[in-house]
Amino acid sequence: MSVIWLHPGDVDVPEGLKAAVARGAVTPLTQADLSEAVLMRHRGLVTGMLFDQDAAMALRPALERFLDAGGRWFFNGHVMRPLLDGLMQYQPMTTPKRSDFALIACQPHPVFAGIDVASLETNRGVAGFYGRGCNPPPPGAVVINTLGPRDVAVDWVWHRPHGGAFFSHAGNDLAQIATMHGIGERVWANIIAWAAGGPCISGGEGRTGAVSSDVGWLRRDASRIDVSVEGGAESRLVATNAGTYYQIEALEGPRYRAIFDDVVAPEAIDRVLKPDDILLVSCRTPPSRMIAQRERIARHLEAGGTVIAMGESRSDLWLPNIAFTPVETNFWWWLTPEADLGVRIAAPDHPLLAGMADRDVTWHLHGWFVPPQGAQVLIVDEHGRAIAYDDRVSTQGRMIVTSLDPIYHHGSRFMPATTRFLDRFLPNLRGLLETSAENDGA
Repeated sequence: MSVIWLHPGDVDVPEGLKAAVARGAVTPLTQADLSEAVLMRHRGLVTGMLFDQDAAMALRPALERFLDAGGRWFFNGHVMRPLLDGLMQYQPMTTPKRSDFALIACQPHPVFAGIDVASLETNRGVAGFYGRGCNPPPPGAVVINTLGPRDVAVDWVWHRPHGGAFFSHAGNDLAQIATMHGIGERVWANIIAWAAGGPCISGGEGRTGAVSSDVGWLRRDASRIDVSVEGGAESRLVATNAGTYYQIEALEGPRYRAIFDDVVAPEAIDRVLKPDDILLVSCRTPPSRMIAQRERIARHLEAGGTVIAMGESRSDLWLPNIAFTPVETNFWWWLTPEADLGVRIAAPDHPLLAGMADRDVTWHLHGWFVPPQGAQVLIVDEHGRAIAYDDRVSTQGRMIVTSLDPIYHHGSRFMPATTRFLDRFLPNLRGLLETSAENDGA
């Protein structure tokens, strides 16, 4: 029986997994194809940062039965939905200092066999990539690794009372982090061996974690968030939520949730979208899910609607007249003294950029666009190439397109510049909606 590697579709098999896939030890599977029958034909399940926790809620009884039957689940990311009885919502560290990111090995575990855990603490001397909080361990779980003097349980394994085991890594995909350190293949092999039923440790072999259970979940029904907002009754701000932990945090968390009239899965766009709505497609929405909505979005634009396409969602695959060139991301430019990424606001008078400075749009780059003639360039890179623009010429509607990905980083609680950006951009977007409603009613 093989291990399922779950993905959203249209993604490449990680290099460290290819050999296991070739020999049949791993089955790549899109989340849309996951069912109880499929689960029961496999020994283990590995999910990553693109895991749709909203869709998984419909399969919660099946996931429980899969584990009850002895299955194993390796979970990467933040628990934002009650996916299993006994799980609690992710808890971030508040105002962390550098010392809070010290990675401390507490208990040996086969997933980390042959790995110097302390070496994963930093990347090029920068801490915080490994984790910035914890999925609180249920009573009886064995804590494997902690962060800093606060003793934050970033990695733990839980042998459930009714059977099966759940391994929690409360950060970006562990194998991806390991790949950045040149040991991705080894960590992938360890994860797959564990998920397939290999050696583990039991609840009696190490220090167990116990935390308060009074953690309030964010909304379980992500298809609708009822808020009281001012503005035209006919015009609404609708955002897509693909169920990833970073989108749930950014769109439903208390900081921004009152800004949106509706938050829906990409597949629900057709059901809720009205001609006067502004549609915000969130950062790092799996492109395959937006490609399936391409015709509906085209109709919205031709009816005069507005679409805001955020970064890393491959808008060139589902919006018209988009010319995009990806670039290799330099995450480390700021380590050079007096370095300047060169990102500049090109249209300071544009209403979406009100109150922003260049530093608010500067963290790193994923690519640039060639806007159509007549479009307004909003933000440029060091070569003067557009990384955000406003297009009112390609369709009867309006497209605002960017390669910046602030929702992802804010929702991951990483990179303060992205929160500064959203603190201004989202209220500005709300203001744009209300201005449009006033103009329509004039």
